Amino acid sequence: MNEAVRNPAKPTNGPNNGPIIEIENLSISFFTRKGEIPAVMDFSCTVMPGEAMGIVGESGCGKSTVSLGIMRDLSNIGKIVG
Repeated sequence: MNEAVRNPAKPTNGPNNGPIIEIENLSISFFTRKGEIPAVMDFSCTVMPGEAMGIVGESGCGKSTVSLGIMRDLSNIGKIVG
């Protein structure tokens, strides 16, 4: 096994010791001629250095919408509303 995998570097007490991503109350809606359709409501997560996060769920539950929202790549299909 690779040495880096067996003994990962320990985080230091420095300015980069905070979260690598932090999302609080992300809400995304789609807008149609008939009005607003909420797709994701109040999604929150924090990922610290050395951690991994996966988004899992049933088909249609909002995994891709959350991922696109995090990347701010909703184009014209949706809007971050919160």
